[in-house]
Amino acid sequence: MKLAHYSLGFTTLTGEVDLPELPCRGRVPEWLRGCLVRTGPARFEVGAQAYNHWFDGLAMLHKFSFANGRVGYANRYLRGRSYSEAMQNGTIRRGEFATDPERGVLGTMFPFIARRGVGDNGNVNVSRIGDSMVALTETPAPVRFDLATLETLDAYRYHDKLVGQITTAHPQFDAQRRRQYNYLLEFGRISKYHLYGIDADDQQRRRIATIPAQQPAYMHSFGMSNRYLILTEFPLVVNPLKLLLRHQPFIRNYRWQPELGTVFHIVDKETGEVVKTARSEPFFAFHHVNAFERGAEVVVDIVAYPDASVIDQLYLDRLQSGLPVTVTGQLRRFRIGLGASGGVTVETL
Repeated sequence: MKLAHYSLGFTTLTGEVDLPELPCRGRVPEWLRGCLVRTGPARFEVGAQAYNHWFDGLAMLHKFSFANGRVGYANRYLRGRSYSEAMQNGTIRRGEFATDPERGVLGTMFPFIARRGVGDNGNVNVSRIGDSMVALTETPAPVRFDLATLETLDAYRYHDKLVGQITTAHPQFDAQRRRQYNYLLEFGRISKYHLYGIDADDQQRRRIATIPAQQPAYMHSFGMSNRYLILTEFPLVVNPLKLLLRHQPFIRNYRWQPELGTVFHIVDKETGEVVKTARSEPFFAFHHVNAFERGAEVVVDIVAYPDASVIDQLYLDRLQSGLPVTVTGQLRRFRIGLGASGGVTVETL
């Protein structure tokens, strides 16, 4: 089979470079100054063990620097616990999205023994918390790095007691309030979604609202308008007990249950009141695009998939073979009425 043109992007990148100037076609504006920093998976095997999914690869930071009409580039692996333990031992030591660490006999019998703690493989997003630059993944374990050198510093520590095991790597920043928002999922007999805010010059998360959940949903992002936070529960859900006793990697414990529909929770940023909970047809998404208020409704734009099968199409054996990704998203606009009788209407943009 002929490999697809994108297959190179799913092979391990071993080199780390610091190039003060890249050759450019055309001209870079003299006024353009600063840097663009991204993170992403760049190592897809450790020793003889390969990661299973695109979302599992060990994180690498990339920086494009702009000044005086020039562009520089540097890249460096994020050397958090997940990376360092894997390199020291020559095996995958911490669980990822769709890959578990190697298990011994005891770990096979009692899988919770083999998890080896929360991973900090920040391969999804970068952000700023207070005066710290951090790399993020879907566990609440940000890793600090030096913006100038991309050197990994240490784990970021929040100055609060909020508890949870899962979060999003896509916090929202409210420039007017100078506050970052996110949610934290606390697993339990009755699990809880904790929505919180953290001021731009602070290290303390302040809980805004808590929403209970019998079967927590996998949510990669959430929406935000001027007044509201929008938490969208897709019907890809998990029994927390199965996670505790799991014999499979994290995401393989989730089940698609379309009969649950998709549930929108509209939460007031200031009061924490859940002003509306509304249900729509079942669909799945990774990313919210936009949200805003219009009269007595909240409008939410989301890249929607008919179901969660897109996750299966992003396993590395498929991507590296060149098989096409046949599940594509649609940009859909959901209008959620805030009144007592308001429901959800949808159109494809």
